Amino acid sequence: MAVHWVNYDLNKTGQDYTNLIEYLKSHQGWAKPLKSSFFVKTSLAAKELRDRIKMHIDATDDVIVVTVTGASWATYGLSSELNEWLKKNL
Repeated sequence: MAVHWVNYDLNKTGQDYTNLIEYLKSHQGWAKPLKSSFFVKTSLAAKELRDRIKMHIDATDDVIVVTVTGASWATYGLSSELNEWLKKNL
């Protein structure tokens, strides 16, 4: 099981994030640290997750998926719940 950091920009005005967010939340685990960002715990590789995300966004949108190892990380201004999720899952 890997944790991937998914960052996205939905560039079309009036874009509906609902399908994308529901998809990201459908995995084994997830956390939402920032407005257009999720940590997703899944058995999918980064490329597979990216390809499936593409089904929920438009061709004008941008997405990056990075596998997180947890070797080093730090936060500022984020909730204690998010920090606990990171401690547990990274």
